[in-house]
Amino acid sequence: MPLVPLVQIQLQTEACNAKTTRSRGLLNASMLLAPCFVCARKAPSDKNDSCRFRNAYRSIPRISHGKDHVFHLFWTLHYPVLVHNVGDKLQGRWSPQTFMASHGLEPVSMIVSRSGHEVTRRVKAAEFFSKFMQPQADSAEVIKLKDWPPSASFADKFKTHNEAFQAALPMRSYTRNDGLYNLAAHFPELPALKPDLVSGPKMYLATRDVEGTGSTALHLDVTSAVNILVYTSDEDHPGALWHIFSPTDLQGLREYLRSLPIGKALADPIHAQSIYLTPSMLRELNHRGIRPFTVHQNRGEAVFIPAGCAHQVSNTSACIKIACDFLCPESIHYSAQVAEEFRSIKKEDVLSLESTIWHAWVSLRKQRETVVASGTTVRTRHERKRLNRRRSTHGLDDQARRNQARQTGVGRERPAGLEVLRCPDTACTHAQRTFSTLDGIFNHM
Repeated sequence: MPLVPLVQIQLQTEACNAKTTRSRGLLNASMLLAPCFVCARKAPSDKNDSCRFRNAYRSIPRISHGKDHVFHLFWTLHYPVLVHNVGDKLQGRWSPQTFMASHGLEPVSMIVSRSGHEVTRRVKAAEFFSKFMQPQADSAEVIKLKDWPPSASFADKFKTHNEAFQAALPMRSYTRNDGLYNLAAHFPELPALKPDLVSGPKMYLATRDVEGTGSTALHLDVTSAVNILVYTSDEDHPGALWHIFSPTDLQGLREYLRSLPIGKALADPIHAQSIYLTPSMLRELNHRGIRPFTVHQNRGEAVFIPAGCAHQVSNTSACIKIACDFLCPESIHYSAQVAEEFRSIKKEDVLSLESTIWHAWVSLRKQRETVVASGTTVRTRHERKRLNRRRSTHGLDDQARRNQARQTGVGRERPAGLEVLRCPDTACTHAQRTFSTLDGIFNHM
């Protein structure tokens, strides 16, 4: 029986926040050009509003909190991912009133933006939050607070909120500061030498992008990141609009930006962080074959951005976001590439990539030696849960029924035309077991 390639196996996806979230899609190029997985299976139609911008944008995969195996599939392909239901696990109060009451007397650097010009003012946090909570109906002024706290550790400044954030983080093995796949987490406990991203998460606060000039300009990060929207002034609508470009689009994106008057004088029009792509500019890029991933982020949703993906954000209401950086094996090539670009334009190296990779290798090597010496098998929580299920009375009875069915051939007939899937794990290369749905593979794995 043929082995279906990993990037073409059928997916059980949760799309469009619809009640029928178990709609099937095919992970291929046609899906990436559609605004949702459901529409990827439909023929283009002007009458289908959800497909209106099929040729202008790529859809961002949407998965539930806890679906680590699905996340890993997309992350390996270097796709940005949106995880919903994160807000259900986030404890505590994250409103501007809460931060105003607890930190209102602290000085902050408030950025005031009007007509494309930004001015930074030192004010008390209470003044910032007072303006932040005011209606913007008649105001063209936008205020922002970036990277808060700017120097202190988030865990020290907001201990309770940091504990809640760490507990709610999706894909913890990547995102937490003690995650196995977060290479920066293996850095030794030497505060004077640790790279900045190990200091923990930061908050980003900004009012609605009333002029359409962008809440966060187009830029490129050396590490991967996860960004959670914890507060929005209008909970009935998405709080932020993201455009995220694949690393393969960067050359064409730079060429387009340098063709514009605003980009000609810049050493690097992306690293300058001074350009926001308007809808008309995005349409021009579409004519050049460059289409960003797009997502409307709601409160309680987390956006994962792989290293090397240029992106921009526009707030559609006043928002409070919290984000943290992480360095993962899947994106190490792009991290190295961006770090080299930073050095070429004399931009600060906040990652210390070579040193971080070295310490990660030393740490993982020691962990491996410890495991081998102990003769024990280290299993994840999911693996332990699956093993306990198999050892239960019900699991043993079920295994006996399956073994009997294999021997007699009962139940092995497949309807004509049904696709045959096999586990992509190398340990199952020679196994005879096949599956008709991806859920079967995930349960098996």
